[in-house]
Amino acid sequence: MRFRRALWGAAITLCVLAALAVVGSFPARQILAQREATAEAAERSAELEHEIASLEARVEALHEPDTVKRLAREHLELAEPGQESYRVVFPPAGGVPLPEGWPFLIDG
Repeated sequence: MRFRRALWGAAITLCVLAALAVVGSFPARQILAQREATAEAAERSAELEHEIASLEARVEALHEPDTVKRLAREHLELAEPGQESYRVVFPPAGGVPLPEGWPFLIDG
């Protein structure tokens, strides 16, 4: 009788411990998932801060007149007063199609 009571007590204790382990594992998973999400967010935040610093440096450079002049010449093909600007236009790579007949006859 004593053995049965001890066996039942051990079984109930084991079931309670197993239930506690199962119930406790859910918050542990959530905590680990939150830690991972927090680490990813911190990494993304660091990347964005680096990008912001780069863009702020670019904005500062755009406030300098020399940079604005250089970009205007490169991208907008502007010239300062008194300068002449030329553009070389090359024919298309496939050649120029000629109409048939005189004076465009090609012997050969």
